[in-house]
This record gives sequence, C-alpha cells and structure tokens, in this order.
Amino acid sequence: MKILFDTNVLVAAFATRGICNSLFEHTLENCDIVISEFILDELKRTLIEKFKIAEDKTIEIINFLKSSCEISEHKEFENQISRDPNDDPILGIIDKTNIDFLVTGDNDLLILKTYKNIPIISPRELWEEFRKLKIEV
Repeated sequence: MKILFDTNVLVAAFATRGICNSLFEHTLENCDIVISEFILDELKRTLIEKFKIAEDKTIEIINFLKSSCEISEHKEFENQISRDPNDDPILGIIDKTNIDFLVTGDNDLLILKTYKNIPIISPRELWEEFRKLKIEV
C-alpha cells in the first residue's frame, strides 16, 4: 500500500507526539510512503519558522525522509483544482504516482473526499483503514 502524507501530517509527526507520530512510524514499517520536493520544502520551512526546530535537526528529518520514502514529482495544473491553490501540488502528486490514500488534516483537501478515485482521509481514518485491512495497529 502506498500512502501520501500531506505536509501538515508530517509536521505533526515530527514536531509533536501524538496520533500523527504513531501513524507515521506504523506506516513506515508496513507501507510505502510517498512525498515530493514540494512537501519537503514546505516541511522544512514550517519546522524551522513555526516550530523553531533547529535547522540542523530539520535537515536530519528531511534527509531521513528522502532515504525512507518514495520521492514523486507533481503535475502542474493550468487551472486551480482545490479551494486553496497551495494544495494543488499535493493533488498533482496523485497524477504522477500510484497511491492508495492521501492523508491530510487540511479541510480544503478533506472536503474533496476523493481525487481521481483516490480517497482523501484524515489520520484517524487511516488508522481505521489499517484495522479494516488487518494491518496490525
């Protein structure tokens, strides 16, 4: 199974201890995680500027993700797809990579429910999917 985590889920996974952190670790052990340079740039900026995580620690996180995850490109759209144009590069990854779920906490993406038949779900909903599919949680 391939999972695309939106930046906000990765920020929560690395800046806090909670469901996103546990979910990321579980997914890393049991599935393939897809990210993009766009997500990595956004993650780096957010961790440093908003969470005040040291740049060297942030670079360690980025390098870990680069070595542990599949890096995908994203499609550039001529017209805006989502309510927030900053979310379009996330949806553009779906056009370039075969994933099973987009996991996000972003309401502008969650309201879509699906894109190109790919479910857009919250972190909690991914836990439920793991339970349904009997992927140990």
